[in-house]
Amino acid sequence: MAIICRKYGLLYLMAPRTGCTAVEEVLEKELGGELVPPQDILDENGNFRMHRRHHSLRAMFKHRLLTEEEAASLLKFSCIRNPYDSLASDYVKRASKYQHFIANSSSWVHRLPGYVEDMEFCKTHSFDEWIVKHYSPIYGNRWQRSLEMVLRHSKRNRLKQAFGVSTRPYLMYGNYTADMDLVMRFENLQADFDKVLEKAGVPFQVTIPLVNKTEERKADYREYYTERSRKIVQYVFREELERYNYQF
Repeated sequence: MAIICRKYGLLYLMAPRTGCTAVEEVLEKELGGELVPPQDILDENGNFRMHRRHHSLRAMFKHRLLTEEEAASLLKFSCIRNPYDSLASDYVKRASKYQHFIANSSSWVHRLPGYVEDMEFCKTHSFDEWIVKHYSPIYGNRWQRSLEMVLRHSKRNRLKQAFGVSTRPYLMYGNYTADMDLVMRFENLQADFDKVLEKAGVPFQVTIPLVNKTEERKADYREYYTERSRKIVQYVFREELERYNYQF
């Protein structure tokens, strides 16, 4: 979802696994934030057309929840997280934290096509196997990777398409950071949030609480990785890792 604080002219896009539940809480309680949309937008089969928690600014325009003129008048911000760390949390949530949702047929996990099946996979497979399942097709073989590196900065999209090379970088948080005025880092959340409020002219400090922590996961995300999974993630998310200077 997005949260709009009209009094202070703020628009916050909630990016997954970036402390967004905690930020949502303080924006609502302390700054009069309102949820947009207040409920999920579903299709005729009950599947998500627009998830109320996680969506892009362009999705808001598409569903007429906000106009471009309204957005231009707001200070827009979101958050990112180290992809290596984020993937470890994503896996643990699917493998253990969210497992109890499966028994509830009306739960949100049943509205995301393929999500329950992936949760079942995570329950019986390692993090390394999960990474291979999702990202090895993008990782490709050595020849494909070499070709993509050669054509990486080329603007000749037809040439890329002819060789089966993606014309767009694979991003974890691209939909949430596009067209934002400020992008916070999960690793520096409170300090970056303070900067957002200062720029918006909020005359008091707001402390972000610690909520919705994934207790089930290991403290150091590196413990989940093998050399194989590290190389896959490094390659697949290289654009984002380089852009925000994230390391393993």
